[in-house]
Amino acid sequence: FAGGHYLSACALAYGATGDEVYKQKGDEMVAELAKCQDKLGNGYLGAYPDTFYDRLRDGKPVWAPFYTYHKILAGQLDMYAYCGNQQALDVAEKMAGWVGHWCQGLSDAHMQRILNIEHGGMLESLYNLYALTGKSRYRYIGNHFTHRDVFDPLAEHRDELKGLHANTNIPKMTGVARRYELTGDEGDRDIAKF
Repeated sequence: FAGGHYLSACALAYGATGDEVYKQKGDEMVAELAKCQDKLGNGYLGAYPDTFYDRLRDGKPVWAPFYTYHKILAGQLDMYAYCGNQQALDVAEKMAGWVGHWCQGLSDAHMQRILNIEHGGMLESLYNLYALTGKSRYRYIGNHFTHRDVFDPLAEHRDELKGLHANTNIPKMTGVARRYELTGDEGDRDIAKF
């Protein structure tokens, strides 16, 4: 997932300075990651074998694969937003498509159990992809990452955040804030429309 951080760093440095070296380095990384994604052939691009997501789905021990997936997705989105790299947007859309496919068939209750494992900023990144493309399927896929164990008490004005890990939960908050910026509501519960 350091590759995702690297892409974001290149994109943000280019955006701040206009120095073409940052854009060139980021573009090179996007192109190499796209080759990996193309070789896999299913849209997946991650730091783990995709079988780790099977373990996650099956409730077996695994450390936060969506957390790292988010970092790579966010880096691709930054390369598009700040550097205009169309290939990065294409990679991001394929990544989101893989996530949507992975989520298909999971009940809402099953997905809520999965969300007890750290998943980074998937919610925010999927909404950012929706904002960049206007394609509502990314909003619907993003809705899968709404962790109700955290948000339902807050919606009822109950603070049950004490003792929760900040790095795990702040990205959830920025994700729902981004959804509100884009949609003006708490989110579309119809997650089956992607």
